[in-house]
Formats: sequence, structure tokens, C-alpha cells
Amino acid sequence: MAEVHPSAIVDDQAELADGVVVGPGCVIEGAVRVGNGTRLLHRVTLQGPMRLGERNVIYPNACLGLPPQDVKYDPNEAGSGLVIGSDNIFREGVTVHRATGEMPTTIGNGNMLMVNSHVGHDSVLQDHCVLVNGALVAGHCEIGDRALLSGNSAVHQFCRVGRLGVVVGGGIVIQDLPPFCMTNASRSVGGINRVGLRRAGLGEHATAVKEAFNILYRQRHLPREAAHLIEAQMGDEPLCMELAAFIKSTKRGVTPFGRRGRG
Repeated sequence: MAEVHPSAIVDDQAELADGVVVGPGCVIEGAVRVGNGTRLLHRVTLQGPMRLGERNVIYPNACLGLPPQDVKYDPNEAGSGLVIGSDNIFREGVTVHRATGEMPTTIGNGNMLMVNSHVGHDSVLQDHCVLVNGALVAGHCEIGDRALLSGNSAVHQFCRVGRLGVVVGGGIVIQDLPPFCMTNASRSVGGINRVGLRRAGLGEHATAVKEAFNILYRQRHLPREAAHLIEAQMGDEPLCMELAAFIKSTKRGVTPFGRRGRG
């Protein structure tokens, strides 16, 4: 059975699986489903509609599923809410807001959201991402697997960060950051994420990814032209095909190249 502290407030609509721990001062409001082994340490606020998977750990003062910061949002509409996978860590003061549209704000599996980081409404955070202290993801964003948003960085609304993308501390992304790429201090792309590729077991592809990077950024092609060249020249490299597909699907354009980076 779930373990609920006497000082916690749990709505009758909430569903708590076996092994859930709800600590002192927590508030669970509305239709919230919490999976086995998830722990709310204390002073955590959850607001439904929400589905929260297994073995998540939520630290004090985190607020998940509250209404979006959108002036057009109708507070009388519950919307599609928030869906969170399993094995995530939400540190102190993290905020994740529910969606305004038909698809819920979504957090995948195995992510770590550090102190005071934020994920806005209608955004998707995929698996094994790290948001360092103060990192901000605006509404309608998509953050790919194993992305790293360093401290006090920000991603503009409707932007994407590709798989294994890295945004440096204090950096701002205002156009799509392609997979396997790193920004630098000048808000531009500086090189590829060699360390991330190696840690993800993809180090053998680093040379090919670097060649694709050079086609995109150093040969002065337009992005879509570069994507077609990558497909034509490197069709047997799956990571390069992933990079090309990302470029072809962009709606905001891709983050430009900056001279100060290395890769």
C-alpha cells in the first residue's frame, strides 16, 4: 500500500500504486495516477490530469502539472495534462506545466531535472536528458534523447534540440539545434558532441558525424541543400541520416555556425 504522511493532502480522484511514498506537506490535486515506487519527499505539488510512472523521485517544492503560463489558457479547461515516464529525478523547485492542446506535456524516462529548471506547456522531453540548475525550456519545444541543457540555459518556444545536443551554460537556443551538436558562448554551434557520442556507445560514428557537420556548417550550403548532400554521400551512416532528416524537418531553421567553437 501507499505510504501517505498525515499532513499530506491527497484528492479522492488520485490513484496511488503500491510502494508510493507521499511525504509531509505534499498536495495531490485532481486526477493524478502515481506509479509504483515513486517518492514525493515533502512539500511537493501535483495537479491533474497527470500520469506519473514508476520509481520517480520528486524533491521539495517541485510543482508538476500546474496550469501553463499562457495568457490564452482557459483555467476552466483541464486540457490533456502531463504525462511522465519512470525513473526520473525532479530536484528542488522544478516546474513542469500541463498542456494547452490535445497532446499532453510529456517527460520520458530516466531524466534528471536539477534545481529550479523548468519545462513549459506542450513540450516533450525525451529520455535520459539532463537539465542543469536554472535551465529553461519554453512551450511547444522538443528535447531529444540524452540532450544536456547546462546551467541557466534557455530554449526558445517551438524550438527543438536534437539527440545528444548540448547547450552551454547561459546559452540560448532560438533555432533548432541539430543532433550531436554543441553550442558555444556566442549562441551558435561550435562543434560536435564527441564526449556524448562516446558515452552513449556511439564513438565509432564520430568521424562520420564530423564529416556531415562539415557539409552542413563549413561548406556554406543552405541547410536543405546540405541535408541532401549528406544523404547522397553518407547514406550508409545512420547517425548522419538522422542529422539530415532533422535538418529537412526544421521549421525555424538551424542554429548557425560560430567561429569560437571546436569539434
